[in-house]
Amino acid sequence: MQELLNDKVTDVFSASMDDEPSDNEPLLVADDHGAWDDVEIAAAQLPAVTVQQLIQQNPDHVIQFIAKKGVVKLGEFKVQDSVMLAAMDGRPFVTMGSDYREIDFEHVWSAHLSKLAKRKSTDTGWSRQVSVEAFVVNIKNAAKPDVEGLVNPLLHRYNAGGCHYSVFGLPAVQAVLEFKWETFAGGWVRFEFMCFLTWLVAFSIFMLVFQDEDTSLSLAQLLVTPRGIITVVCECLALAAMLPFVVIELGSLQAYAGGWLSLWNALDVLTYSLQAGITALHLGRIHLESGWLSVLVAFQCVLLWFRLNYFSRVFGGSSSFSIIESMQRVVVDIRMYLLYLLMMMWGFACAYCVLFRRDQEHEQFSDVGHSMLTMFTYALGGVDLDIMLGSSNPEAAIVLSLLYQFAMGTVLMSLLTGVMAQSMYKATAHEDLKRLLSKAQAVDELESTIPSFIEKTMHKNYPAYVHVLRIDPLAMDDGATGGDGSNLWHQQEEASGQSGTPLGSQPMSMPSKGAAAGSGSGVAGGDVQALMSEVQSLRQQVQTLADLLHTAVPSLPPSPLSGRHSVSVYSDRDE
Repeated sequence: MQELLNDKVTDVFSASMDDEPSDNEPLLVADDHGAWDDVEIAAAQLPAVTVQQLIQQNPDHVIQFIAKKGVVKLGEFKVQDSVMLAAMDGRPFVTMGSDYREIDFEHVWSAHLSKLAKRKSTDTGWSRQVSVEAFVVNIKNAAKPDVEGLVNPLLHRYNAGGCHYSVFGLPAVQAVLEFKWETFAGGWVRFEFMCFLTWLVAFSIFMLVFQDEDTSLSLAQLLVTPRGIITVVCECLALAAMLPFVVIELGSLQAYAGGWLSLWNALDVLTYSLQAGITALHLGRIHLESGWLSVLVAFQCVLLWFRLNYFSRVFGGSSSFSIIESMQRVVVDIRMYLLYLLMMMWGFACAYCVLFRRDQEHEQFSDVGHSMLTMFTYALGGVDLDIMLGSSNPEAAIVLSLLYQFAMGTVLMSLLTGVMAQSMYKATAHEDLKRLLSKAQAVDELESTIPSFIEKTMHKNYPAYVHVLRIDPLAMDDGATGGDGSNLWHQQEEASGQSGTPLGSQPMSMPSKGAAAGSGSGVAGGDVQALMSEVQSLRQQVQTLADLLHTAVPSLPPSPLSGRHSVSVYSDRDE
């Protein structure tokens, strides 16, 4: 029986994956609707396979199979939009677990929507029937934890550089992530956020109260004073709030082994170590007068705020923005330019140090180290001409200063601003896909921490199949139009002109030739404006797709639409 199933899986691969690109090529998903609209209605034609069977049968096209056959459409039915909107609660779709792939979707979903709608009543103004689409993730046990499911192997593949992060925007992966997030992961991450806020507030209070503490007091003497009680309670509370993060980090280290090591994980470990070290030094009254405790507390203040980057990414909406990760990508992108700036500053620092060797009263250039720091100051705030004029060689100092100010302050720093702006634009692209990646990482970290005996009791969180229900985008009465809504005004003008005869006119009189011509010109002008709005919307969509493609494959030739001065769609004759 198993051999027959494997043969069917191989046949499906051979029939559907011919001439498809490899998994290493990015599958850019621009939005939530476009990928779901391409889902096929073929639930009964594909055998039920697991992720491990996909990997074993054809490892070259696993992601392509997930993209093309990972989700199938079961059908459509009508439902009241008030019920559906209340069940969605701002999400793009609703998910549900089941032991069966093929279900009586209309009956099952209607009962499930009624339960979800009762939890949150939404005032929709009025209610109407809308078409909803029922899908199912066509991969058995896709919601399972660790290597049995879909999320963990994709994350391992991504961390190894074997796939693009856009795979987490594929419908099958989106559905599994949304199901896991709503069933248990979202609640756990919110609990983590509350622990982090407790940690942050407790440490901040400790930091403020600790400033005026008498370091000569012992721990017993410290606990007698109100200030001492506050500091000890706050740092113990901060240490306790940190423990869940340490447990999750240990679980991730065990699950990913060598793939765990990254800059942000290393900073997390440093944050945990600093917190433990601060508590040990303060409660143990060790080296309090040496200043090391103040240094550790200062660094901990900065590292704690870095951790907010994680929650801003996970909890952010479609416009979520991760400033820390974006800064990292910008620095990596312009690293050679920054190296050239540092070399330029080093050259001028050496020149100033040699030029001021007879003017040691100016500490700014007493050695190369001070000269380098002065170069950083001059690059941002300008040269101090008083120092140059007071040197033993003012002519050479003034010439060198003017050259540095022009090269660094006028040319190179201005170029740096433009280069960073371009890099920042690329770094902040595809934020919706990166948010899904962050959710996948958060979910997998939690599942790697949960013990296996607890996972066995969580049957509802790991069903055999994940079902999805969403509103048909064409059925939404949202009044959406392109651009700034100017097309709505043209539609109103046309409707007003055709709705009837104006007051005071003769109802049976025939319009003159000039009036008819003017009316026809107005209608034609409205049509042209509508067409121009549609064409502009299409141009923006094509430009977005071109930007996504060039971000993934920089070696491609530039798009003709990406130039600064684009060619008008309409000629002078058309206008």
